[in-house]
Amino acid sequence: MLCAIRDSDKIKVIARSSKKVEGPFYCPGCKREVNVKKGAIKTHHFAHKPPYKCRYGAGESDAHRNCKETIFNKLCELPHVSLCELEKNFGDNVADIYAEINGVPVAIEIQKSDLTVNEISKRTRTYHEKGIYVLWLCLLDKKLNNQAYSPKAWEKWLHAVYFGRVYYWLSDLVVVPFHFGDYQTYIESSVWFDSSGHENSSGGYFKTSRRYKTPMQGVGINIGSNFKPSYKSAWNSKTIKIPECSIYSDNLKAWWKDKKK
Repeated sequence: MLCAIRDSDKIKVIARSSKKVEGPFYCPGCKREVNVKKGAIKTHHFAHKPPYKCRYGAGESDAHRNCKETIFNKLCELPHVSLCELEKNFGDNVADIYAEINGVPVAIEIQKSDLTVNEISKRTRTYHEKGIYVLWLCLLDKKLNNQAYSPKAWEKWLHAVYFGRVYYWLSDLVVVPFHFGDYQTYIESSVWFDSSGHENSSGGYFKTSRRYKTPMQGVGINIGSNFKPSYKSAWNSKTIKIPECSIYSDNLKAWWKDKKK
């Protein structure tokens, strides 16, 4: 976690601007004491003293912490952004970043690997009920450079929610959207003879893969200027269930359709 409650004045503080001598510090979730961790390499953060069972800040990698701190700092520099807050606690949800962008209430969530589709869906639905637009971001995966990519379950869910795109953080306020297009696998031709001596053949054609997709990258876009509030109605398929939700989505045209021409 990047934030904790300073005991001396009960104010929520950020690890980067806090010193150990200012402690003790306490977790905003379980209220137990946490240590401030500072180093030359990793992002400054607070950590629970073991043993602990609190889920507040659990599962965050250093890349995850760096992502949300960077976005928070850059949003705070923009004149049209107000009420920007790190790790804003809504009781049932703790948004990585909350801000009002051009007066629009936005919760920015950086997907963690241990979050299930059910948890993401629940958080998204809760934000909708509060009138908050949610932007789910992912950390870039080098495998997206491959022609054949196997999206995780939560990537497929986000792809359906955000009208055929998933957002990956690049740097500062820049994110890169990807569309998952069909991937064609070639079925090798084969010839064999049955028990009656008749020749049989199969294969020799392309087939749409059920597992793999082709990542189709869009242009880099800015969270502070290239997004708008949108409404997504509830929708179900055989494998995906999406609740009614309020999302913060980009204003790009479907670039993948142009690439098919």
